[in-house]
Amino acid sequence: MFFPRCGTSVDAPRPVTVSVVVHGERSMENLLCRLKADPDIVLFDGADRHEADIVLVLASVADEELLALLSLIDAQAINPCQRTVLVSEPLRERHVTMAFGAGVVSVLPHRQATDGLIVHTVVSSARGHAVLPPTLTRWLVDEARMLQQIMHASRGLQAGGLTEREVAVFRLLADGHDMASIGEKLSYSERTIKKIVQDTMRRFGFHNRVQAVAYAMRVGAI
Repeated sequence: MFFPRCGTSVDAPRPVTVSVVVHGERSMENLLCRLKADPDIVLFDGADRHEADIVLVLASVADEELLALLSLIDAQAINPCQRTVLVSEPLRERHVTMAFGAGVVSVLPHRQATDGLIVHTVVSSARGHAVLPPTLTRWLVDEARMLQQIMHASRGLQAGGLTEREVAVFRLLADGHDMASIGEKLSYSERTIKKIVQDTMRRFGFHNRVQAVAYAMRVGAI
């Protein structure tokens, strides 16, 4: 079977192939009718789930069994573009990373997910988008920030990606010291201090020292 490049189409977007999986006690009769009636969707039965563009998982509970189901769906997929849309109660923080790792790209709280919203999310997710509740989006932003801080720390970087030595230099620049006095205070030659400043300006694309100092202050490095 031919699978197009993920999230793209050569001409007009082709219909989205969808397979529906139910976890727990969940009614889906009306939703199935809505999915079948949508011209942008082709509904697959369970036997063809591994070939679908989108697996729509409808869950009445978010538990360990649901995570195992998501992992199984991901492992059995032969469509490299297959992604999962999850409609469930709110995920616990410890489940979020596992869910995304298992191919989930969109999450809808089941109490707020109308049939129309689910259909829209399914099509949008197949077209390369993601639909997430605000609380989950904020959690992902905070996680990304934390990972960046960990990465910077492992590389000896401070806030904003500056090194400890760069922070020391720009802190003294902000206090009005010239290159010579900064070198004396930090036990470097004036030439070394100039090179530190120039290298930093080149790395971040700053045009002058004022911009560099302002950046260091803005990101909280000094």
